[in-house]
Amino acid sequence: MAFAAGTGQSDRQTISIRAGETLEQALIRAGAMRDDVASAVRSLARSLDPRDVRRDDKVTVFMQPGANGNRLAGFNLASGAERSVTVTRGIDNVFRAREMTTNMQRKTLRIAGVIGQNGLVNAVRELGAPDRAADSIAQAFAYDVDFEREVAPGTEFELMYDRVSDLRGQVVREGEPVFARMTTAGGRTIQLYRFQAPGSASSDWFDAAGRSARKFLMRTPINGARLTSGYGSRVHPVLGYTKMHEGIDFGAPIGTPILAAGDGVVTRASVMGGYGNVVDIAHDSTWSTRYGHISRFAPGLRPGDRVKQGDVIAFVGNTGRSTGPHLHYEVRRNGQAINPLGVGVPTGQALPADQMARFNAFRARIDSMRRDAIGSTSIAQTGSGTTRITN
Repeated sequence: MAFAAGTGQSDRQTISIRAGETLEQALIRAGAMRDDVASAVRSLARSLDPRDVRRDDKVTVFMQPGANGNRLAGFNLASGAERSVTVTRGIDNVFRAREMTTNMQRKTLRIAGVIGQNGLVNAVRELGAPDRAADSIAQAFAYDVDFEREVAPGTEFELMYDRVSDLRGQVVREGEPVFARMTTAGGRTIQLYRFQAPGSASSDWFDAAGRSARKFLMRTPINGARLTSGYGSRVHPVLGYTKMHEGIDFGAPIGTPILAAGDGVVTRASVMGGYGNVVDIAHDSTWSTRYGHISRFAPGLRPGDRVKQGDVIAFVGNTGRSTGPHLHYEVRRNGQAINPLGVGVPTGQALPADQMARFNAFRARIDSMRRDAIGSTSIAQTGSGTTRITN
C-alpha cells in the first residue's frame, strides 16, 4: 500500500524499536537521513514525547525517492488503543504531526510468578511477556527496592500490561504496564499503578494513595544486574591494596543498557583514568552521579545534553581498571561520594487533589480486572519454578 506525502509515492516498512534505541535511531536505521529525522521528530512536540517510545513499539516508516536517493516521507506509530500519530512531509518539505482516532483493540494481560536464579527481568521474559514489560517492572521498583537485600529466588511478583491490536488482529503496541506488585524477601508488599495524569505527556508509577513512586534518584540504574561489590574500604581487585571504593558495582553482560538515575545534565562523557569510559550527570547544584567502565556511550551523547530519569545513557563494559564487565555507580553530594544504597534523597510528589478522582477511578478499574483475572488463573511451569499465568 502506498502512502501519499507531498507529491510522490512512498514505499513503507514496519520496524520494531530495539533495546536501548530511540525513535530517532530507529528512523535512521530504516534509511532516513539525520537532518530529516531531526525535523520529523521535532514535529511531534505537541502530540507525543518521543522518549515515551519504547522497545518493541512498531513504527511504520515511509520513504520517498529523491534527487539524492530515498528520503523520509513520514512515519506512523500507535500511541495507545485510542489514537495514533502520523508525521508527514508536506510539499513545502516541512514535517507536520497529526493525531488520529483509531479503532484498535486493547487487551490487558496479567502474569504472576516467582523470581528464579536469573533475576526478575528474566523471570518475566520466561512467562512470554515482551521485553518492554520486563523492563517496565524492573524500573517500577528501581526507585524503592534494594535488589541485593530485598529480592531473592522465591520473591513473588505480578505484572499487568496492555496489548494493542489493529482490526486485523496485528499487534501494534505491546507491553505498556498498568499494574505491578512485588512482595520482597522481608515480606514487604509494594503495589504500583501506571497512570497518566491530565496534562502530562507520559504516564508514571503511583502507589494506591496517589503518591509518585519516582524518587529523585533511582537505587539501581540498570536492569537485571547483580550487586558484586559494595561501598566502602576494600582490597582493590587490580591494584592489590586496600582502597576506598566510592560506589557500588553491578555485574552485567557487556552491552547491557545503563539508565540515567535521575533528570539532569551530562557534564562528562569521556575516558577518565581507572574509570575507563565514564559518564557524569549533574542533577542539581547538590547531587550528581557517575557511571564507570562503560563500553560505549549512547549514540550522540555529549556534555551539555539534558537527560531524563530512565534514559539510556551508555552500555556496560570492561574499560579502565576492571576485572570483568560491570557498571561502577557513584552518588555524590556536594562533590563527595556517599553510599548509593544508604542515601536519603528527595522523594516523589503526590497527585494534586483535583486529579485524585480520576486516579481512583483508574485504580478501581485495574483492581476489578485483576480480581477477574485471579479468578481464572491457570498453572504453568517455567525454568524458574511453578508460576501462575493469567491472560
